[in-house]
Amino acid sequence: MEYRIEYCEGKCCNFANSSKDLIEWLKLLKDETITDIRKLYKSGVSDSVMDTYAKYINK
Repeated sequence: MEYRIEYCEGKCCNFANSSKDLIEWLKLLKDETITDIRKLYKSGVSDSVMDTYAKYINK
């Protein structure tokens, strides 16, 4: 599963290949204001998972 992390008011984003990688990115981006985290499906559809991973932001 791939995740897209959007920050800097949507101007920048990073991709993570797993939830473990996502949590590591969130630790690295602790000084950024993360605006959304989206789970990307192979079909091209994406869902926001910001609520699920909010506890890892700015920790």
